[in-house]
Amino acid sequence: MSETAMLLQAYSKDPIAKYHMNDADFSYIQANSVCGDELTVYLRLDWEVIKERSREGPAQMQTTAAASMLGEVIQWEKVSTVLTRDYAFIKNLWLQLSPRRRRSWVTALLATRNALHQFFADGIFEDFWDLL
Repeated sequence: MSETAMLLQAYSKDPIAKYHMNDADFSYIQANSVCGDELTVYLRLDWEVIKERSREGPAQMQTTAAASMLGEVIQWEKVSTVLTRDYAFIKNLWLQLSPRRRRSWVTALLATRNALHQFFADGIFEDFWDLL
């Protein structure tokens, strides 16, 4: 088993930040109609920085691992930076991900970006293809 596969398996079996955040500044539900995953993302901001991110909901192993890892990558990033993250960002991560696994990351990233758009009421709603 490759190092990437072992890492994904570990993050899916023991996901990080998978809980309902009672004191979240806002939340957002993102569904993926292709695979049936549904993520509810909870965010707390400290000015323009993501202070805490959690999520819950039914998701396949790949999406569970991606959502856990993404939360670690974007914690303490500026909102403006997170809103620039896209498929190219995912492709350039240190992980050697197959296209299918990268799309699981897109679901997790899309949930976070749409949560931020909703919170800031900027009138933007992105779909899966906007990040590809």
